[in-house]
Amino acid sequence: MLTLELAQLKAVEGDVKANLKKACDAVRNAGDKTDIMIFPEVFFSGFPTPENIESIAEPLDGPIIQALHQVSKETGVAIVVGMAEKAGEHYYNTSVFVAPEGLLNYYRKTQLWLTDKEVFQVGDRYTTFEYKGYRIGILICFDIEYPETARALAMLDADLVLVTNGNMDPYGYVHRANGISRALENQLFIAMVNHVGEDRYGHNFAGGSCVINPLGEVLGELGRVEGRCHVTIDKAERDRAREVYQYLNEVKITLPGTIQKHANGRYDFII
Repeated sequence: MLTLELAQLKAVEGDVKANLKKACDAVRNAGDKTDIMIFPEVFFSGFPTPENIESIAEPLDGPIIQALHQVSKETGVAIVVGMAEKAGEHYYNTSVFVAPEGLLNYYRKTQLWLTDKEVFQVGDRYTTFEYKGYRIGILICFDIEYPETARALAMLDADLVLVTNGNMDPYGYVHRANGISRALENQLFIAMVNHVGEDRYGHNFAGGSCVINPLGEVLGELGRVEGRCHVTIDKAERDRAREVYQYLNEVKITLPGTIQKHANGRYDFII
């Protein structure tokens, strides 16, 4: 069993310090049985622009990761959250998985939305890793609209896909439908956490954070305002789904790319 807590919170655009405090406070107030708390896409900054990306992006060994590691050690809760990453001369729309042991994994968005392309580079791989007996992959927002992304993670043996989301009106229903499809066609769990409220561009984020099981059933869902939701998942449910729907055994067209399996348990699908 694994208990997920969806933290559907409104970020203060451009205020990394305030958003980091909000995230850390949320983790400190997690449910007693929470294993993983999931936040939205680029939660610490909101969506960056070419003008402010340099001032808000951080490397993966910077103050944000250090603070997340500290609060994870304090609470025992793992954290999945989106951030603007600086790597050398490049910037990425990245989501990180931070546990009491430290930064266990990160994923750089591969399907960039229109405004993403103004500031971010494209990621070059999908990746999964082991945590508490589950093999976990991460996707970000627009990624979920492409069947190949979740299928790549299924090829890396994913049981659970965590989606940091930033989906706005009028497209809220799209990601819900996509999440159900991705879960069902790959017989895995999807946990997706979105922003709420209005941003500087006048976009209204659609909320609707949810957990979907491998049969495509919604196990828990939030509305359009800030909120938290706890859902406990069971890998046995995935096994039952794969007995009923044997889609992965019948794949006729495989994705191009190279799979690498590392000694630390991380699997990469290089695209």
